[in-house]
Amino acid sequence: MNSLIEACPAELGMPAKLIRELVHGKYSVLTAEEVCGVSKKGRGLSMLDEYLDKQGYVFSWGTLSEAWHPSDPDDDKSPPILRFEFMPTELLLAFPQSAQLEDLFMWLYRNHPRYCPKFDCDEGNESWSVISFQSEKGGGEVLRTWLADVFLIFIWHDLLGEATRIVQEKIKAAVAQSPDGSFHELLVEHDRCQLCIDPAELQFEACALLEEG
Repeated sequence: MNSLIEACPAELGMPAKLIRELVHGKYSVLTAEEVCGVSKKGRGLSMLDEYLDKQGYVFSWGTLSEAWHPSDPDDDKSPPILRFEFMPTELLLAFPQSAQLEDLFMWLYRNHPRYCPKFDCDEGNESWSVISFQSEKGGGEVLRTWLADVFLIFIWHDLLGEATRIVQEKIKAAVAQSPDGSFHELLVEHDRCQLCIDPAELQFEACALLEEG
């Protein structure tokens, strides 16, 4: 957290445990060729390239990447934009379908009692991120301060906890209904937001704290 506050990211490197699960796990969704970007359908989309220069911060739940880019692609001196993307490694190991998790996390944040429209979320640009935030032109440090002082402390663990609970319940139900005891069918994305539940069933800790206050 101190590194995030001080804007001192480190090279993240490849998430070896996750890649091993994605390629060799029971619910493998990638081939080694696709990871390296040498398959016919994945040529030029190498995860190796994606992680070559990726920087950010490592937490117990996964990684938070950080990247700057000029607001005007044709002018390197234009006001910079800062982007953060969250990758919850342990949850992805249990449910290796980031597109569905992305919809779930964005929905959870927008239903959280501390949701702030000023800091709205976005889909990730990275292969396995589940939620991202991008600053306004020149507003990178404002976004950084909010992430460190508010989002990571009061919101993120609510989102991660609820996402984990929802996924576990969905997996349990899918396994119970599957003839082979797997949840392969659950990993198939038929509709957007198919992991989302009735908002009234959410169990955010922040909700309880606000009610007590």
